Amino acid sequence: MRLALSIEYIGSKYYGWQKQNTNSTNTIQFYVDAALTKIANHEIKTVCSGRTDTGVNALNQVVHFDTTSRRLDKNWIDGVNSNLPNDIRIKNIYHVDTEFHARFQALSRTYHYYINNNADSTIFNNSYTWIIKDKLSITKMKSSLKYLNGLQDFTSFRSSGCQANTPLRHIINTSIKKNKNIIIFSITANAFLYHMVRNIIGTIVDVGTNKITPSDLRNIINKKDRKYCSKMAPANGLFLWKVSYPRKYKINYNSESILL
Repeated sequence: MRLALSIEYIGSKYYGWQKQNTNSTNTIQFYVDAALTKIANHEIKTVCSGRTDTGVNALNQVVHFDTTSRRLDKNWIDGVNSNLPNDIRIKNIYHVDTEFHARFQALSRTYHYYINNNADSTIFNNSYTWIIKDKLSITKMKSSLKYLNGLQDFTSFRSSGCQANTPLRHIINTSIKKNKNIIIFSITANAFLYHMVRNIIGTIVDVGTNKITPSDLRNIINKKDRKYCSKMAPANGLFLWKVSYPRKYKINYNSESILL
């Protein structure tokens, strides 16, 4: 039997999603697999929709696993959550067929990034935003987004250590909105390269502070060289927001906002 889960977590204390080795205990996957193993009464190893990096958060990470154990959905969720740290939580469970694969059947992934453009605002925003004191031009930042959309070679936004077979990615949609002092950047693509979103954010912020122009994004992409993009944005403002799948699986996601 194959089951899928929707999981949310705060990534600040963890070295990302994936277990690095058999002795690695400070990852999200380590705790999720251990909790599932306890409730299932046999070893469980989850497969996720996409590995989040050190410090990155998730509102709707999706994983699947196989089990021979049968439990009520509520018992799966309550049992696993009772064995997880309080910054990791199972939200939903889905009964899927054996063809379902959390990674390979994902149609798209959406990330949100939060910027706090007011250093004097409430301290409760500090943990989940990149605080930028300099004034940002939202108009110029929005103007730069058109250069990102479509199927392109994103080598310039690919950090060293990336293991992807190709730098080609299809960015489906991008947007920027502002509510008071909080700026929310949203990006949806078929998949992402290592550190791709955070490198893009750092570059767009440089557009907002007039260090570069909106059209410079096109030139940076065309260079196909990481040295031309800006400093990478911090991890704490990044959230894996949702993962989309074929409708037949009926995998839903929460749309609540974290900070607004």
